[in-house]
Amino acid sequence: MSIFDEIDLWGKTEGKRLFAPLLNVPGPVILDYGCGMGSYTFALAHAFGPDCTVYAVDTNRRALDYIKGKAEAGNMRCVSAVAGREDFRQEFDDGTFDLILYSDLFHGEEKIYGGLHRFVMLEEAQRTLKRGGILAVLPFHLSNFRDKAGKKCRYTYRKLTDEICGYGFEHMNIEAWGVHFEKAYSPYYQQKGGLSLDELERGRLLVFRKPQAARGGTGRG
Repeated sequence: MSIFDEIDLWGKTEGKRLFAPLLNVPGPVILDYGCGMGSYTFALAHAFGPDCTVYAVDTNRRALDYIKGKAEAGNMRCVSAVAGREDFRQEFDDGTFDLILYSDLFHGEEKIYGGLHRFVMLEEAQRTLKRGGILAVLPFHLSNFRDKAGKKCRYTYRKLTDEICGYGFEHMNIEAWGVHFEKAYSPYYQQKGGLSLDELERGRLLVFRKPQAARGGTGRG
């Protein structure tokens, strides 16, 4: 079995179990932002079934074409691949989503925001989530984050949790772990013969809720 077969199976089993407990609403609308090759997109679709809508958003057109083809081949009409913007803003109305997933996106030195893009993404999550909606964050490369001054610094799960709560989110004490799929699609590792799913890094899924009632805390001060 190739690692891509393993990832497909993961999405139908472990991935489904990872996300299914996060929502209990009919026909949820979900955003997988920075979806890459869609490993989490399809896990979300399996978790919430054909009545959900999963928007897979990325700036990588090749990845989006792959997701479209895979969704069509699997008759997964709930999946929509959408081109993202370079400035990390979303082309969606306020209060659109029941669940937003940000996986492996908060680190690094983005060319426009100099590593400060996660603050834009948190603002957008506050805007586009429904009241009571869920923000799920799967962070990796915690030693390669930047603070609001643009200075590289080491983060911890606790520090990132506090930061996200500063944007008006409520942390949910859920024990859940996701997979870092980056190496599975890396040409470097593919040329070396590839990896198995068990060799991929695991990380804690941080889960937050947007309060039902408006309250202070924008994270901008």
